[in-house]
Amino acid sequence: MISIMKIREFSPNDKNSCIEIFKSNCPKYFDVSELGPFISWLNNLATDNPAYSNSLKDYYYVLEIPEIGIVGCAGFYLVKDGESARFAWGMIHGDFHNKGYGTALTKYRLDRIKEISPTLNITLGTSQHTYRFFEKMGFKVTAMLLNGYAENMDRYDMEW
Repeated sequence: MISIMKIREFSPNDKNSCIEIFKSNCPKYFDVSELGPFISWLNNLATDNPAYSNSLKDYYYVLEIPEIGIVGCAGFYLVKDGESARFAWGMIHGDFHNKGYGTALTKYRLDRIKEISPTLNITLGTSQHTYRFFEKMGFKVTAMLLNGYAENMDRYDMEW
C-alpha cells in the first residue's frame, strides 16, 4: 500500500540518498560496476551539460515519503534525435519494493515525457529481473543481450 508520497525534481542534496538506494539494489538489480556511471549521472544533473553523448536534456526525480525520506529515484533524457526519450536510472530502495512506488515513478515519468511531447517514442534498458514489471506498464521487449550489463546481468531493450 502506498503511503502519502511526493515526487519532486532531484536536487544535489539528494545525491547521497540516491546512492544508498542504488547500493540497496546491488547485486540483484544493478551490478556494482554501474555505481560509477550512476554517480556521474547524478553529478551531471547539477550542470547544464547532458550526461550522455546522445542526450539533449536530462530529467531526474525523487520519490519521498514524509515520515521516511527518499525511497526512490528515476529519470529520463531526451534523445538528440528529437523523436525519443529514454528512461534512466530508475530504482526504489530495496526495503520498499512491491509497495507501488516503482509504478508511481514509472507513471510519473511517462506523464512528464508526454507533457514535453506526446509523440516521443519512449525506450529503456533493463535486466531480466525487472523487464516483466515494465511489460505490465505497457513496454514491449525489442531486443535482449545475454550478459549485456555484466556477468549474469542480461540487458532487455524495451519500447513503450
